[in-house]
This record gives sequence, structure tokens and C-alpha cells, in this order.
Amino acid sequence: MRGRAERVVSAVLSATHEELGRVGYGALRVEDVAARSGVNKTTIYRRWPTKAELVTAALRAANDEQEQPDTGTVRGDLLAVVMRSVHLCQTPTGRGIVRMLQMERADPEVEALSRALRDRRRQDNTVLLERGVARGELPAGVNMQIILDLIFGGIHGRLIHRGEDVSEDYAAAAIDIVLAGACARAARMPSEERSQT
Repeated sequence: MRGRAERVVSAVLSATHEELGRVGYGALRVEDVAARSGVNKTTIYRRWPTKAELVTAALRAANDEQEQPDTGTVRGDLLAVVMRSVHLCQTPTGRGIVRMLQMERADPEVEALSRALRDRRRQDNTVLLERGVARGELPAGVNMQIILDLIFGGIHGRLIHRGEDVSEDYAAAAIDIVLAGACARAARMPSEERSQT
């Protein structure tokens, strides 16, 4: 019985993810998710009473399926995460979700979803940097927020806002530049520098 319940959940969340990519948040209908997944609409509503809860569960499940890499170096870990994000944004579903997060952010529910996704990714990516500090690849006290903002902000700006390709070589070069600055202790907030003098 438990196996069937898991299959139902997986089918519904996968269908929701695909529908998000196809029509976005505003036009997503539980009826279409039910048809795509082969699961009765009432079953979906019983587990996820609102569309926001259903979409949140679908996006969280898609994120949870992707294990954080552990390549042995902070550079390798960051490159793996960046390229996974680049490849996702190049799929029809990924493009649809990006479009939803950009075009529908005026909807408070979409903004809340977007914020939750960003916070979750930032937490996951901070773990990679913490491992780098523990291995001595990054100095203790480095500002992890600045590192993540510079790497992912730059990559997403190029990929999403300008519509330009991001090759692995480009991503690696961007990561190398940011990590070099961090190792030179440049990745500190000005207030942090003053407090240490």
C-alpha cells in the first residue's frame, strides 16, 4: 500500500512540475495535473488542499532529487551545481519555470515560492562553501553570500536575462575569478573588515 501511495505522490508532483513548465503558475489547473498524472482530482486536493501547496511540493521534490555534489574540491562542487542549473534552464520545463518566476512574481504566491526556492538553494550551496573552508580551500570568515551572489548572479544574468549560452569553460572561469578573490580575502563586507582592525 505504501508503495502505491509513493507512486501516486511521485506521479502528481512530476505532472505538476511539467504543467508549471508548460503553462506557468497562474494558468495551472489541478484538473490538468490530474489528467497528466492519471490521479483523481479529489486525491490531489486531499493531500494538497491549495495550488500553492501543490506547486511548493513539486518544486521541493524536484530539488530534493538532485543530490549536492561532493567532487572533493569547492571549485568542482560549484561547477557541478552551476552546470546542472544551466542544463535545467535549457529544458522546456526549466524555461517554463524560469518564465513563471520572472513573469508572475507580482503574484504573492509566486513570490513566496520563488523566495523559498532561493533560500533552499542558498542553504544547499552554502554547505559546499563550508566544506571548502573546512578543507582549507577558502579562508575562515569568508563572506559566503558574496561568493554565491557573484557566481550565480553572474551566470543567471548571462543565461536568463541576456539569453546567452553559458559553457562549462565560461562557468569555470567565473568561479575561478570569484574564488581567487575570496582566497585573497576580498570576499568580506566592509563592516567586517572594520570590525577586525
